[in-house]
Formats: sequence, C-alpha cells, structure tokens
Amino acid sequence: MPVVSGSPRPRGKLGRRLAALVVTLAIVPAGVLGYVLIGVNQASLEDTTRDLLFSAIDNVAQQVDRSLDEATTSLIAIRGVLGNEALDARARVEIATQIVAASTALDVVAIYDETGAQVDVVRDAGRTEPVPTTLPVASRPARDRSEPVAGAVEVVPGGLVSPLVIAVPIGDHTWYAYAPLSLAPLDVAVASAATSALGATPGSVFVVDRQLRVIADGDPERVTALARADAEIVRDLASTPVDEEFLAFRRYDNARGEMVGAVRTLRSLPFAVVAELPVERAYASVAQMRLAVIVVVLIAMLASAMLALLVVRRLSAPVDHLVRFAGDLAARRFDAPLTVASGDDLEVLGDAMRDAAQALARGEDLLRKEQTIRADLGRYLPKQLVERIVTREQSLALGGQRRIVTVLFADVTSFSSLVEQREPEVVVSILNQLFTILTELVFRHGGTVDKFIGDSVMAFWNAPDDQPDHAARAVASSIDMMRWLETVNEAWQAQHGVTVRLAIGIHTGEVVIGNFGSETRMEYTCIGEAVNLAARLESIARPSQILVSRATHDAAGDAYPYIEFGPQRIPSRLDPVEVFEVAS
Repeated sequence: MPVVSGSPRPRGKLGRRLAALVVTLAIVPAGVLGYVLIGVNQASLEDTTRDLLFSAIDNVAQQVDRSLDEATTSLIAIRGVLGNEALDARARVEIATQIVAASTALDVVAIYDETGAQVDVVRDAGRTEPVPTTLPVASRPARDRSEPVAGAVEVVPGGLVSPLVIAVPIGDHTWYAYAPLSLAPLDVAVASAATSALGATPGSVFVVDRQLRVIADGDPERVTALARADAEIVRDLASTPVDEEFLAFRRYDNARGEMVGAVRTLRSLPFAVVAELPVERAYASVAQMRLAVIVVVLIAMLASAMLALLVVRRLSAPVDHLVRFAGDLAARRFDAPLTVASGDDLEVLGDAMRDAAQALARGEDLLRKEQTIRADLGRYLPKQLVERIVTREQSLALGGQRRIVTVLFADVTSFSSLVEQREPEVVVSILNQLFTILTELVFRHGGTVDKFIGDSVMAFWNAPDDQPDHAARAVASSIDMMRWLETVNEAWQAQHGVTVRLAIGIHTGEVVIGNFGSETRMEYTCIGEAVNLAARLESIARPSQILVSRATHDAAGDAYPYIEFGPQRIPSRLDPVEVFEVAS
C-alpha cells in the first residue's frame, strides 16, 4: 500500500486509538454481560440464602411451638382444675399431679395465692427442681388472661428455664400456677437446624431473648452464662415491642468475619431465632462466576488486540499522512504534495483533500486581493461605508436621504502663520500626524470622517449606521481631541518649536446624506444647513475651544459640563443661535 505525503511530522495517536477502540468494543460487551450475569447470580444466591436461613429458623420455631403448645395446654387444664370449686382441695391437687405426670413439657408446677405466697408444689415423680417461694408482682398475669405468660429466662441448677405463669380465678380470689419450661430442647432444635438445614457447624443457629442474651446455640453448657449476642443483625431487637414481629436479613461483620444472617421473633415466646453463614461460603459461586468473567474478558482482550493490529496496519498509515496533509492545509501550505494509493475510500478522500487545497489556494489569492482593495478604499471612504459597499448593503446610485446627524468641524487656528514660519515639509508632517490622530479618535467613537479641507477635518455621526447617542459620541470625540493635543504639543514644541491649537464646532440637525457627484466620480457626504451651522460655530470658536449648539447640547445630555453663552449672532444667519462651550 504505497503512500507518499508532504513534509514529515510526528506520528499521531490514531493507530493506538483505533486499537483501543477495537479492544474496547470487544471488552465492553463481555464485561457488561459478565456484570449482568454476576448480578443475576448474586441476586439469585441472595434469595436462595434468605430462604435457606429462614427455613432453618422455621424449623426451630416449629419445635418450640410444639413444646410450648403442650405446656400451654397442660397449664390451661391445671387452671381449670384448680379453679373448679366443686372439687375439694385434695382432689384438685391429685388431678393437677396427674396432668403434670402426663405432660412431657412440664416437670413441676408451683401454686401461689393472690399475695404471691407459695401454696403448694405439684411435681412429676422423682423431680426435685427448686421453685420460687414467692411470686413477684411483675410476674403475675391479669385475672382475665386465660393463657400463660412467659417471663424472663432464669438460670437453675438443671440449666435455663423460661417461667410460664397462668392466672387461676377461684371465687373472688386469684391464684397463680407457675411452671419452669426447660429450654434444653431448644439446644437440640438449633443444633439440628444448623446441621440439617444449613449444613453448618453448631452455633450457626442460635436463640436470643429480648435482652439479646444467647439462650440456645446447640451447646447447653456454653449458654448457661447468658452471654450477649455479638451479631449486628439483632441490634434493633431490644427496641422492638414484645407484641410486634421482628424480621431482618442483612450482611454484617462479627468476630467470625463477614456474615449474612436472618432473624425472626417467635410467635409464642419473647425470643428470636438467628441463623447465619459466612459470606464467603454463602456466595462462593459469585466468586467463581467473577473469575470466569475475568478469564473471558482477558481472552477477548487478547483476540481483539490481535485483530486491532491488523486493522491499524491497514488504516493508520494512510490516515496518518492525511492528517499531516490536513496540518499543511491549516498552516496554509496549499502546495504540499499528497498521494494516497490505497485503493479504497481513503484514496478518494486524498483526492478530495488535494482538490480542496487547490480551491483554498485560489480563495486565498482572492481574499488577499479583496483585503488590498478594502484597504485602498478605506483611504478614500469612511470605514463603515467601505464595509457596506463590499457587502452590497450600500447603494452606489446618486442621490441622498434626509437624516438627523451630528456634524463636527475641527480647524487648526493660526494656520497661515504656521505655514509662513516653517518649511512645507514640516507643516505637511505635522498635519499628517494631526489628521491621523483626529481620524482615529473619530473612529474610536464610531464616527465617519467626511473630508479634509485644508487644515480642517469634517466628521459626522449617525450615518451610515444608526447611533441613538450620536451627539454624545461627537462631544466625547471632541474632548479626546483636545486632551490628546495637549500631550502631543509637548513633542512638537520640543521637535519643531510649534504648538498647534484647534477650534471645534458641533451641531446636530437634519441633512441630506448620500452619494453626490457624477456617475463616474461621486462622493459620500452630507449637505444642508446643519453642516453650515457646524462650520460657522467652528469659525467663531477661539483656540482650544469647543462650541456646540442648543440641539447638540440637548441631544448629548448632562454627561458633560457646559458653559452657556446664550443666543449669539452667527455670520450668514439671520436668527441668533444658542451657543454652549464644552468645558473639557
């Protein structure tokens, strides 16, 4: 694929960018797909893990409910027997003893009177568990409550118990039946749930009370100290009302590392069952999926990089030379050579760029000629008029239109004596410098220089473009002329021994402005009484004095200080004219 280009330049980065693009196009879809698959897999695992943990909790809850239901049934039966006044006291105790003996959940029941004093104790044969001699007031349920109430977990010689107390109405009195429900079956239940439901070691499922104390974790000897649970998942359990269900599933950190766990309160007892697993075990397949995605992306990168090298070798060389040629065009080197023989669209692009370079070269020549013409015209015509003529906005037909303008005349006073005292070359040099600066000051304030008349200059504002503040612009321009003259006179005095003074007259009024002359030679100017009055004001102005008419004074506003001279007689005018001096 031969390629010949212009002057050598540093190689661009297009090849590397093309390679990066190809690699990116291969990696991004693979990465997005892998990310989606990981997200789907993780979401599925979260659902599965949640179901697994709650299944273990439900297994414990079912066994607790069965044990509690049996104890509750036995206590309700004892309540009915003890409250049956048709039976004598001995018969009541015998029947209660039979109920305890038949129950697998109860081993001992203590009976208390309404003061909380112990009345009797009904035990299963061979049982010697101690029971409280007095029932605290806080543990006594209401008389009308027909079901037992569970109290706080207690430590007894045989292990942990959860006391169940039921009210026994006897006539006008209320007695109480107290049964310590052993929590030993809980350890069996949680150990079974940990191994069978979770396939984990004991301790993965445990039970806590409302004080966040561990009351069962599969090892009865370990929980007798009622240690507080360190799982963050139960932190809000203590603040949840007993009669409200507490349910949670989250990830957290504890002494065993990062865990994922679930917790649910029991329906019948003030306990909560917690099931947890290490995150690395619960989400093991996510890590495997992540590794698989990384491997796939790496393979895609390798394959795409090889493909990119092939593509870059074919595209980067001619494109690089086309870029260089574009740089030549930007530097206006339109004659730089370029030949692309790639046999594809890049060759067509090279031909088009070469044709464009030739067209730009021709256009550059036309622009240079136009700029030269524009500059030459600016020597004879106002700048604004030149732009309007070039853009075809200004008509070149003879004739004019009425328009309100502000006209300024600035004249060099005592010019005749200056000519008599100095060489003509010096006078011409001074006048050229003077008119150059006066012209720039007029342009700075948006005015149009009409003509130079001997030693004076005529300018006007509000034509050819609209300028609502044309009077103020003219006054500001005249003030700048006087200030500039004060500075430049120092140089002229030192160089030529000359001090130049200006007299300026300004008037605002209606004129006829347009193209005047002939079809072969015309001039853009304004004529009318307003022009004459501005010239008359300049003729009566003293050196370094700026005189304006009432019309200019009113149109320019109060932005400048004035000295009012009142009505003045103006040569060639019948009516007096109100004249003001600008205090520059």
